[in-house]
Amino acid sequence: MSFRQAPPRLEGGFTLIEVLLAVSLVAMMATLLFGSLYVTTSAIDSARANSANEQIVRSTLRVMTDELSVGVSLTIGPWMGINGQQDGQPADSVAFLTMGQFRGAESTKDTELVRIVYTREGDRLLRFVRRNLYGLTDESVEQVELATKVKAFNVRYYDGKSNLWLDEWDGRGRSGTPKAILLELTLLQENAELQTVRQWVAVGAS
Repeated sequence: MSFRQAPPRLEGGFTLIEVLLAVSLVAMMATLLFGSLYVTTSAIDSARANSANEQIVRSTLRVMTDELSVGVSLTIGPWMGINGQQDGQPADSVAFLTMGQFRGAESTKDTELVRIVYTREGDRLLRFVRRNLYGLTDESVEQVELATKVKAFNVRYYDGKSNLWLDEWDGRGRSGTPKAILLELTLLQENAELQTVRQWVAVGAS
């Protein structure tokens, strides 16, 4: 009786299945590693973007605070605060006279009197300036975009005489200017979340 001798097994080699398994494991580890790096990088970029947006909001409110703090209400330009809404969110407007255009109370003595209007239009916060208070046309009106991705702009006014916070202010029927103002600015962040920043302004305190 004869037996066929099995072919000798090669030592030190890899079968096709072993190679495929090794490649699959390497690919899986690479996917996990790069996926983790991508999530971490995205989180860092989002945090940086949100921080930059917050700095823009703070700078915007600082400019508004400088001008509002030295705001005045005269017959030619009474202080007007109008309560409004757009898309179900606050879209207020405030108009006043000021001497400290972008530079605050320190420049009141050597700066011309101008009419300032802050208002939200769509997703933008705009600043309008009228230099010629007696002009009949809009030629003297300048427009500046203070912020974008604005979802809400709310302004409240503190009446020092009645000790009440009001949503609107009419300088024609009240004693000129409010004693204090609360600004609320809500912006859409990179991560699709809303961020609201609040700023208190004391009027005429400087």
